[in-house]
Amino acid sequence: MTGTFLASYGLDTLMVREVTKNQEQGKTFLSNIIGLKIVISVITILLIALIFRLLSLDSRTTHLLLIFSISIIFNSLSQTLWHYGDCFEKFIYHSFLWPLSNFIKSVTGIALVFIFRDIEPLILGLVFAEIISFVFAYYFIKNKFGSFSPGFDFSVWQDLFIKSTPLAIGIILSAIYFRVDVVMLKLMREDEVVGWYSAAYKLIEVFTVIPSSILLVLFPSLVKDYHTDIFKFKDKLYKSFLTYLFLGIFFAAFLSIFSEKIISIIYGNSYLPSVFALQILSWALMFIFINYLLSHALISAGKEKINTIYLLIITVVNIGINLLLIPKYGHKGAAWATLISEIFLTILLAFSIKTIMTLHSAASPPVCVQRTGRQPK
Repeated sequence: MTGTFLASYGLDTLMVREVTKNQEQGKTFLSNIIGLKIVISVITILLIALIFRLLSLDSRTTHLLLIFSISIIFNSLSQTLWHYGDCFEKFIYHSFLWPLSNFIKSVTGIALVFIFRDIEPLILGLVFAEIISFVFAYYFIKNKFGSFSPGFDFSVWQDLFIKSTPLAIGIILSAIYFRVDVVMLKLMREDEVVGWYSAAYKLIEVFTVIPSSILLVLFPSLVKDYHTDIFKFKDKLYKSFLTYLFLGIFFAAFLSIFSEKIISIIYGNSYLPSVFALQILSWALMFIFINYLLSHALISAGKEKINTIYLLIITVVNIGINLLLIPKYGHKGAAWATLISEIFLTILLAFSIKTIMTLHSAASPPVCVQRTGRQPK
């Protein structure tokens, strides 16, 4: 998972934002991002190989993990192709290619498990399935948008790398933030407590697919409105905020009210201590919904550095609260730490959004001038 984050390096989000603003540069961005991703993916695989060597894993495990790491290249390239249609608001391509890729990998994995009952054919098959998914996505996008090939314009690469670095750091910090509580529980409490918390947190992770999926459609329009009509951007952001708030409250209430039944059905009665953690995390989910929207609003405005700084702050805050609460309250303390951290992040993001909107409005021409046909600055 971390390898995929490193290989993607925030380039897909950058591509959607920049191409949405200037669609004529679409092929230039697509070609050079594919070329750059190939290089970054290879470097990532080499880093992974180095880590495996330092960990002194047995030769078979190292061999299989290195084979599986090859899939990082093709998965990273496939994601770029999925996102390319989003730049032109052709979201149906993403919604078709993404599930198709998962379907190919799932069918391949299940078939190989039943046929061989050994892990090595399974690993090889999954890598092959990733390659097939990429080839299909390549020809699909080529058919819809015309021919393209990897680009190796190093001046463009330099610009892409510099602009995507804050996004990449933000993605890595998010991954750390969402895993650090489990790691700290493992270090500070017994395995049973870790299991209770992980059971509740896995359920929350399932629901985070909802806000991220909605943003696939919403993000390009936020970018376009911010750079063409700030008043339309404000209106859309406000309506989106209400939608995310409503969805967050709905799912939070559902999980909180039925937490005992959900835990009992999915995990069994031995995991009932997870119920209280799930009830706390369900309300953290509401703020997770909101924060998905607000963070992407900042990115659409070109303020990804601020977003990354906030993610760094919230990661440190989360670690600090976990250190205070986990020793005494265990999995419940970790759940409270997540809720408090998400609330704090919402306050930071909302403050920045409000400040940006105020400054942008102050710099915009009066309404009477805009009606003459001139666009806001």
